Amino acid sequence: MTNLVVFLDIPFLRLVSGFIFLAILPGSLIAWMLKLNRIGPAEKAALVAGLSVAFLLFFGLLLNNLLLAVGVETPLSTVSLMISFDIAFIMLLIAGCAVNKDPTFPPPNPYLSRHEKAFLIIPVILPALSMLGAHIMGVTGNNTVLVAALLLTPAYIASVCIYNRKFPERLYPVVLYLISVSLLLIYALRFPHIWGHDAHAEYYMFQTTLYNLHWSIIEHALLDACLSISLLPTIFQSITGADSQEYLYKGVYVVICSFIPLAIYAISRRYVGDPYAFLASLFFVSQPTFLSTAGSARTNVAIFFVALAVMVLFNDKIDPAKQRILFFVCILATVVSHYSTAYIFFFVVLFSWVAAEMVARKYVFERTMSLRIVLFFSVVIFIWYAQLTDAAFSVGVAFVRDTLANLNNFFLEESRTDMFQLLFGQGLAYSVLSKVNLLVTWCTFLFIGIGVLTMVGKFQEMVDIRDARLRKPDFLKTRFEVGYLTMVLACSGLLLAIVLLPYISIGYDIYRLYSLVVVVLSVCFVMGGIVLSKRTGLKLKPYLIILVILLSYLMFVTGVAYQIFGAPVSVILNSEGDTYACEYIHDSEGCAAKWLAPMLKENARASVTDLFGSHRLLSQGIIPPDRIDDYSFTGHGRRREYIYLYYTNAVMDKLVVNGTMCNMSEYRGAFIGYGRVYDSGSSEVFKR
Repeated sequence: MTNLVVFLDIPFLRLVSGFIFLAILPGSLIAWMLKLNRIGPAEKAALVAGLSVAFLLFFGLLLNNLLLAVGVETPLSTVSLMISFDIAFIMLLIAGCAVNKDPTFPPPNPYLSRHEKAFLIIPVILPALSMLGAHIMGVTGNNTVLVAALLLTPAYIASVCIYNRKFPERLYPVVLYLISVSLLLIYALRFPHIWGHDAHAEYYMFQTTLYNLHWSIIEHALLDACLSISLLPTIFQSITGADSQEYLYKGVYVVICSFIPLAIYAISRRYVGDPYAFLASLFFVSQPTFLSTAGSARTNVAIFFVALAVMVLFNDKIDPAKQRILFFVCILATVVSHYSTAYIFFFVVLFSWVAAEMVARKYVFERTMSLRIVLFFSVVIFIWYAQLTDAAFSVGVAFVRDTLANLNNFFLEESRTDMFQLLFGQGLAYSVLSKVNLLVTWCTFLFIGIGVLTMVGKFQEMVDIRDARLRKPDFLKTRFEVGYLTMVLACSGLLLAIVLLPYISIGYDIYRLYSLVVVVLSVCFVMGGIVLSKRTGLKLKPYLIILVILLSYLMFVTGVAYQIFGAPVSVILNSEGDTYACEYIHDSEGCAAKWLAPMLKENARASVTDLFGSHRLLSQGIIPPDRIDDYSFTGHGRRREYIYLYYTNAVMDKLVVNGTMCNMSEYRGAFIGYGRVYDSGSSEVFKR
């Protein structure tokens, strides 16, 4: 079917069947071939999605290099990919038939009772409501539908928890996925163009790969190591032939990363059961980095594989040999997806192994982490980052060096990022609301801390060691593995390190680190709430206390709580403010960037007033980074041939200098000797 609609280029059907062909079929065939019949539907759904993405990354890279080696200049063209995927999928199908005695796919049970249909009404509506609300917000600026969707979500979550005895367990993964999709769609569709700090450079890598129809080292920079933002979307675009490449780019990551909560649900339900696993997964969903998946693609794809690796490692329903294979595949996929996430996960794995070896001197337990895994991980990192793509390894070494060199600044506030000042109540924009937000945020930290300390303090009760004489707590479905405990300690140690070591918080975004460690610590969040409820003697159900903090946290992160009380903080719900002015890209700005692109040939370069101007040239004009200079305008460096002004500069007469919005009038001297050669009313280009 996909061959037919692709080569006949049938609108809509090509997009839909192409997505199924790439995002579901390869993973389904591999899972069928591995006979993963004992795992639950949540694990299987997450694994199918993860194996599909991993297959596209590795098979796509292999195909790219093989065809280039034999003289095919466009290995990522539609024809090359379709023929190659056809052959690969047929081979997987033959292998699956050989392995399985009964070569059939067991169909899922499609029957839903009236009771189940009633519980699914709202989750099914939520994605449609998100798309409608984002469209209305973009056209009219009215946020009523978006606010309604963001209020309906926590209300439904609360009803599921309150009526958990009546809620069908098999619906938890479905509901979780639909909630995740609906929230991610709001952030993906709110802006018509690419948005986010790194997303513009990532989109430039995708467009350059798509233009060349092959993957190669483009910039000899960090992003060359991330196949998740270059090779992966190029394959989807070549097969689906989407008209709007920006929407396809964002949509690919919405579809893929919506499976991360399913992996966390599968991890958590093993220890705390379905209702609390549902809450643990929603705690991850509430993280800003996850919600902004459309603006931080490579990070979230890598976190997806980290979650899958943890899920596989601690799943006793997968045969040990297949478990190791899947874990190694997840490690490989993490490494080629995002360098920073791979480095952090490597340190988690390394510390977990070292700590487990220390515990093994006193206790006997089943090993989940081994020296073989640590060595494999380190070798893969060295080969991919140091030998093949180069830049990511040099930056990683420099990061460790600078962290150690800055230890003498331990007591200097200026040596830490501004985020820590906000966490301790300094520089809050809205006094009362921000203090409540701060209180809720610290409550989530408190819950996690209580959960971690409980695991450590009640080690013999809660951890699976041989000859354990103490009974496990009644809120645990099963005991934790020692390997999971050591991972929890490693993740907690990373959070402490980013607070204690000055340079780490500046060199790496704390939001990204927190989203990564929450993959492991989400179960500690709900466990902390349960323990706190029991220790304080409150007669309320533990899930009610967790629910209050979780939903409050979600309301503040999405900006709904601020919006209700008249504080226009969130750019998702408002079309005003400095953040919106910098992030929102008007069509006219894109037209100006596209007009400028052919002018920047040979040694010609363009100056932009600030970083947000360079974002527009990268993602809209697809202008190489070495042709853009965002420092010369304010007096640092020599003057360039062109100056590009975007809406905030040309209409609002503002620019951003060192994170502060300033008046353009202060820099009028920079235009001496330049003449205006392009003016769309909201974007201008000057030439010397």
